[in-house]
Amino acid sequence: MATYVAKGAYDLYPEPEVVENVVQGLADNLATHGRMYCPCADVEESKTRGSEMVCPCVPHHADIARQGYCDCALFAARDFVAEERLRRATGDVRAGEVSRGARDADD
Repeated sequence: MATYVAKGAYDLYPEPEVVENVVQGLADNLATHGRMYCPCADVEESKTRGSEMVCPCVPHHADIARQGYCDCALFAARDFVAEERLRRATGDVRAGEVSRGARDADD
């Protein structure tokens, strides 16, 4: 993940506990299924789609363009991350609303 973020256009989602949860899901899928299928999608359905749903998945670009972060809440647009950090620094309550939405996407 760190290499992808360092070389790519995205950052990690701005809540470390959410990222940790997603990474654990990826590790679990790797151990159980032999591939890092996105933990936000059904594994059996992901298997039928081949590499498309292996992290970083094909749909993550569209997810980030649509909502600022991928559906798993692992990768996020840099401007989304900057806005979230600013909201937290200024005590803006909307930051909590966004984080709840990201966790819901992770379920």
